[in-house]
Parts: sequence; C-alpha cells; structure tokens
Amino acid sequence: METLNAYLDSMFAAWPRTAQVADLKRDMLAAMEDKYDELKRTGRSEHEVIGIVISEFGSVDELMGELGISPADERQAAPKLTEASALGYEAFVRRSSLLKGIGWMLVLLGAAAMVLIAALNENGALGALSEDAGYLLAVIALFVLVVPAIGLFIASGGGKESYGVLSGDFELAAGTRGIIESHRESFRPIRSRSVVAAACLGTLSPVAVLIAAMNGEGQTPYGVSVMLALLSLMLFLFVYYGGIHEGYEKLLQLGEFTPTKKEENRVLGRIAAVVWPLAFIVFFVSGFVYGRWDVNWAVFPVTAVLFGAIGGVYGLRAKTKQKA
Repeated sequence: METLNAYLDSMFAAWPRTAQVADLKRDMLAAMEDKYDELKRTGRSEHEVIGIVISEFGSVDELMGELGISPADERQAAPKLTEASALGYEAFVRRSSLLKGIGWMLVLLGAAAMVLIAALNENGALGALSEDAGYLLAVIALFVLVVPAIGLFIASGGGKESYGVLSGDFELAAGTRGIIESHRESFRPIRSRSVVAAACLGTLSPVAVLIAAMNGEGQTPYGVSVMLALLSLMLFLFVYYGGIHEGYEKLLQLGEFTPTKKEENRVLGRIAAVVWPLAFIVFFVSGFVYGRWDVNWAVFPVTAVLFGAIGGVYGLRAKTKQKA
C-alpha cells in the first residue's frame, strides 16, 4: 500500500492541488487498493500484484485532459503569503472579532434595555414620566447601545483590504504553516471552553422567561430582558472566539475554507443576511404588537434549525454536482 501511495504522489505531483484533483486521487487510490486485495487473494507475490495494478491504471494525463485540468506548471502560480502577512492577519482577526463580538453584545443589550424600560413603564414604575415619555425612553435606550455597535461593526473591517489575497487561492510561505498551526493548537482549548460556556448560556436563557411567566403574565417582559442579556454574552463568545478560529481555518485553508467550501459559504452568507434579520423582526413584532413574549423566543432556535437544514441541503447538492 505504501508503494501505491508513493506512486500516486509522484503521478499527481505535476497537477494542481485543487479539491477536484484531490477527489480524483482519492478515488484512484481506493480503486487500486480494491484491485490489490483482489489480486493478493489469487496467491500472487507482492511485487507481481503491484506491477499489475500500476500497469492497469497507468497515467492520468488523458483523464486530466478530458476534465480540462492543466498541469501546475502551466497555471499561474498561487501568490505566497509571507510569515509577516500571516501574523498580521492573525492580529487583525483577533481585533476584528473582538469589535464584532462587543457590537453584537451591545445590540442585544440594547434590545434588553428597551424591553425592560417598556415593561417598567407599563407597570407604572417610572414615577413622574408619562406613558409616552416612558416608551420614548425605551427607544432611546435601544439607540444609545445600537449606534456604538454600528460604529464597532464598521471599525472591525478596517484594514481588511490588505488581506484580499486570502479570498482566492494562495500558499503559505515556507515555515509559516507550522507557526500558524502551533498558534491554532494553543488556541484550541480556549475555544472549546468558550463553546461550552456559550452553549450553557443559550440553553439556560429561556429559563428566565419561564420563571418570570410563572409569577404572572405581567412579569414576562422582565424575563425576556434577562434572556436577551444572557444571549448577548452567548453571542459575544461565539463571535469573538469563533472569529479567531475561523481566521486560523482561513489561513490554513481547512474546514469551511477549502476551495470547494468557499462558494458554498458565500451563498449561505447571503441567505443568513436575510433570515436572521427577519427572525428579529418576527420576535419584536410578536412581542410588542401581540404581547406573546412567553413563546416568541422560540423563533431563534427554530431559525437556527431551519438555517442549518438549508446549509445541509445546499452542501449535499454541491457534493452531488461535484461528483457528477
């Protein structure tokens, strides 16, 4: 088997390292291993079996021509990402993820503040303020936190244009991959703990609504404000640590940043830009217009499940097309 692997490595050395070529190489290796096992069962010697397998499969030049794939030396070489640029991008991702995480946390805290002040206003707990002034104060509280969040979102993209090469095909300079991989391994346990903490916050957040509802319908908005505050912490953890993890994946071209996944991510990103704002609209309309704070929080887990299903279906279709 090692001989067959070495043979395939040498045979594919002249061809570009794309997902299509990698899949072809994997399929050929599986077919060669099946043929090897079949011939070994006939009692032939090791060298005889390997010779027969190699002679039967031969060259891949003709197949590559049919697929329209050119040798690597005939294609434009992928740009090299230097160690300084890779480390600079790592620092940029940490800063950008922090700003985005704080921004999303402020958005949800603004929503929590608005719900809380509106509830206090309805219960007459704002003293001398009129009812209209109380609702105006709730809206002002939302904007006081959302406006800085918008500024953080804008600031988080500052300097991104310097790393445009990462959106296409690129190669890490010699020795750089090992440095980035070591940083990624050091970060892995931190991210694992953040995922656990965020999952706990997200799971426990609806409990605040249920407890408040048990004390009377008028108490439900207070539970909603607590739930939104907990979700803001959850979102910060996901955005900050998830963004850093994504940065390492992008530098190393792993997971969602392999060539076959890049187009899929672009499509799903466009879908997410529509789906999640709609979920927030449904949440606030059902709460303020229809007063269903007791059940409308379910829109978030339902949206997450539906979005995951959409991503799964799209990924399956993409794999089917690729194989075809």
